[in-house]
Amino acid sequence: MNLWNNIRFALRLLRKSPAFTITVLATLALCIGANTAIFSVLDALYFQTLPYPDSNRLVMIGHVFHRNAPSLQGHCFFCVSENGTSNPESGQTGRTWQIIRDHATYLSPAIYMEGSDGVNLYLKGRTAYVQQQRVGANFFHVLGIQPLLGHTWTRAEDHPGGPNLAILSYAAWQHFFDGNPSALGRTIDLRGAPFTVIGIMPKGFHTNASAADLWTPLQPSTTGEGSGSNYHILARLKPGVTLAQASGQLTSIMASYWKDRHLPPQYSVREIALPLQSGTAAAQDLTGKLRLMFAAAFLVLLIGCVNIAGLLLSRSAARSRELTTRMALGASRAAILNQLLTESLLLAAGGGLLGLLVGEFALEGLSYISSHAFTLWTPVYFNATVGFVSFGVALATGILFGLFPAWQATNIDLRAGLAESGRNATAARHAWSRQVLVFAEVALGVTLVIAAGLLVRTLTGLMNLNPGFDPHNVTTASVVLNDARYKTTAAGVRLFRDTLDRIRQIPGIESASVTLNLPFAAQLNDNIGRILASNREIIPKNSIVNLNYTTPGLFKTLRIPLLQGRTFTAADGPNARKVTVVNDAFVRHFLPDDPNPIGDQIQSGVDWLTIVGVVKSVPQQNGWGGHYGPLDYFAQMYRPAAQWPDTSFLLVNSWFAPSFVVRTHGHIAGLRHAMEQAIAAADPRLPFSRFQEIDDVLAASVSNQRYMAVLFSSLAGLALLLAAIGVYGLVAQSVAERTREMGIRLALGATPRHIVRQAAAPGIFLALAGVACGLILSFFAARLLTSLIYGVSPTDPLTFIAVACLLIAVAALASILPALRLAHLDPAQTLRDE
Repeated sequence: MNLWNNIRFALRLLRKSPAFTITVLATLALCIGANTAIFSVLDALYFQTLPYPDSNRLVMIGHVFHRNAPSLQGHCFFCVSENGTSNPESGQTGRTWQIIRDHATYLSPAIYMEGSDGVNLYLKGRTAYVQQQRVGANFFHVLGIQPLLGHTWTRAEDHPGGPNLAILSYAAWQHFFDGNPSALGRTIDLRGAPFTVIGIMPKGFHTNASAADLWTPLQPSTTGEGSGSNYHILARLKPGVTLAQASGQLTSIMASYWKDRHLPPQYSVREIALPLQSGTAAAQDLTGKLRLMFAAAFLVLLIGCVNIAGLLLSRSAARSRELTTRMALGASRAAILNQLLTESLLLAAGGGLLGLLVGEFALEGLSYISSHAFTLWTPVYFNATVGFVSFGVALATGILFGLFPAWQATNIDLRAGLAESGRNATAARHAWSRQVLVFAEVALGVTLVIAAGLLVRTLTGLMNLNPGFDPHNVTTASVVLNDARYKTTAAGVRLFRDTLDRIRQIPGIESASVTLNLPFAAQLNDNIGRILASNREIIPKNSIVNLNYTTPGLFKTLRIPLLQGRTFTAADGPNARKVTVVNDAFVRHFLPDDPNPIGDQIQSGVDWLTIVGVVKSVPQQNGWGGHYGPLDYFAQMYRPAAQWPDTSFLLVNSWFAPSFVVRTHGHIAGLRHAMEQAIAAADPRLPFSRFQEIDDVLAASVSNQRYMAVLFSSLAGLALLLAAIGVYGLVAQSVAERTREMGIRLALGATPRHIVRQAAAPGIFLALAGVACGLILSFFAARLLTSLIYGVSPTDPLTFIAVACLLIAVAALASILPALRLAHLDPAQTLRDE
């Protein structure tokens, strides 16, 4: 009964103070909403049950590198952190698969490619671009999912040169065959080759490649793609086997393999089994970011709690006479404490419910910022578990931000309280509490705003990199050549030539060309051998370069400046001398002492390439690891498409989709349709998979940086708003308490400017102290962002100074606005009231 009475009384009081109630509810809703969105990702990564039978026994196999002794200065192997251990890496070679498949008796393993590949499907006279995932035999069995119709392939069929088989997703079955069971046994043209449909997966089935329309045999090998870490291995623990036992066996059976790899002597490696959801490469990449995201969201929640506690302290001060009178009339301290806590919990419950709604929208916003941010085996979504935990957090914060103000409000000396003139003296006694809270708000806010500033400066720097070419009026169209009809370089070059001839006839086209990789995009990495420069031989220590093929005219189309020599011509055909054009980053890295590298020769595979030109470097995505940024100027070699080796043409085009690059004189209506007609005339069964402007390519290359910058900026903006509200509330409360005093001062001759300055000064000085403390905290906290910031120091002076000035300006404004009310104070009215 007392509880119900407390609730009714609290609701009545909160209705009488709508500004206070709305401010607290909005603050808590935003803070809880931010944490709800982040916790949804955390839940998907660590707590959700995967949609497979006995999913707790599914594991991902990876390996961890350990540094047993200090590494050489300036060298970073395997991305080992300062604690001497790398993050788990799940990429596997064909050889590691063979060892694990044949000797890991504690596991039932299966091999697969982690993502999905876009491929061309031709059926019933229609061409479609679909997503294909390649998986090994036993893959669906390990997951514990059987086809709805048909069957899967066997190990005897899953080998290089094996039969072309396909299993369709339920959606693809409905779309292409109208759900007709006769689809089994039918032949579809996939990648230019016939594939037989042998199975249909159940409705709703998905893997981490959630967009896969069909699955085909991986046919793993130890050469080609199998010679690199391109495969991934999942497994199911056999009955009674633990993760530790499986990891121990994996380390044992892989010892000889790693010994043969000749690792640096200060490093060792351990093969391990990890929970499937958190063990993938995408999950490992997300884990570090998620810690920072959660820390930032929690910091905002803490600032929100501090802010609400300050508001409650001010409200308690305003009610001091009421509370003193109630206690004088016999109310116990416990009863009043219960009443005040009931108000706090009601606010927490209301804010928590609103926060769940905000959190659902915030999660959609996170996905909108980067649709590929959460590539996990379980989709990220708002569910009952997340809602329950978030609401529990809201109630806990109600106790957190309500307990101290309630305790302060009931800490009353009845005799002094009744003798003093109202609430002013009581408020003055507890003013230090509100000041400490505002100081903490500002200090924490500075830390978060500086983190956001560093991330924004990183994104701005990447977006403003000198492109090294003219990106205006350039349109690109990608085509998937992972096609059996394009196994040879001659077939691909013929397609390029025939299509380009038609594209160049489109009115308004200035020039057109084809390139394997676009600027700003990921590139093909390769190792070069020796370099013969000016009759001397150079054996590079770090031989990694980016390798690209192009048709003649690419440098003209993109307007990449030619620095020395010449570019490719039609004469650079398959039977001509093999040539290459390099960028100036290549020259700086490999030939710093060679002022004229034209004529120098580079060993690339079995070919010797003659340098015929040097062009300006363009930014490219980092595929090397190390200490480079997400975009940088890497050593690049270009080769004529006509001279690309037949042995790798199809393989390279299975990793990358070459792009037609078109420069126009301006906007051309219907350009995309005209280009589609051009390629259809050259090959009716080969559609363009994607059109992009160069700005779209740049945006995609920095999507992770944009995601973190937008997220932290949103949280920092909220923290800044809360800090401003805290300072405003503190000064406004001080103005209300000192109105009589200031009126008397005005009556005695003080000027309005002097009165306003004196009233605003405490808020400004408090903010200055908070900013100073926040800068010290940020000096240490910013180092946690080292893996996310590029081109800017974690202690960047410009960012620190700019944020300090911003916080001081906001605090000054929040202090002056309420103080300005004193400028219009009527001294005579104040004295009459007295």
